[in-house]
Amino acid sequence: MNETEDVQIAIERHGLVLVQDAKLPNVVRIVSGETLRGSWWSHRDAHRIFAVLESIEAHPDILATKLVAGKVTFLHRRLWPALLGVALAREAWQTRALSSDVRALCRALDRGESMQATGPGAKSIEIKLLARSEQVHTESGKHVTRLEPWSVWAKRVQCAAPLAVVDAKRMLEAAVIGVGGISSLLPWHERAGKSRVQGT
Repeated sequence: MNETEDVQIAIERHGLVLVQDAKLPNVVRIVSGETLRGSWWSHRDAHRIFAVLESIEAHPDILATKLVAGKVTFLHRRLWPALLGVALAREAWQTRALSSDVRALCRALDRGESMQATGPGAKSIEIKLLARSEQVHTESGKHVTRLEPWSVWAKRVQCAAPLAVVDAKRMLEAAVIGVGGISSLLPWHERAGKSRVQGT
């Protein structure tokens, strides 16, 4: 069995796995066998880790999203309806304190438009689960975030219907607790005045 298969099995078993984390199941630890304190990019296994991440991101039953503690989290298809239920809810934690620029992006997303964006607006949309996001390289070599409406994404990947938001939150909280985390790592538990974002 290779490392990519090991990661796929972990995601299927747990429902979610982070790219890197000090405590929760994560790709870096599965591949390197170590819990890293700094960036995995400088680790001797960085090329192997990168290759595994690329394979995992291309898997049809795995979605990458900034779900747990603002970090990139790989989510198995069985949890997609729960994620969709939360993402489409447009609750106060998602819409509170958005800049006028971000609100304009959200209106375009609500019209079914996909787009490329950069800067803090794109990051806000990612963290608040207002759209599906992925990092892409432009022809100029620049990194940008591609934002896609959740409704468009769900149709494209044939995601099952979204769960009711109460059930969706309960399912995702159970998944996080099941891997040794706490429910407050999820974005709807953000503390007033404090960002939950801890990087990728």
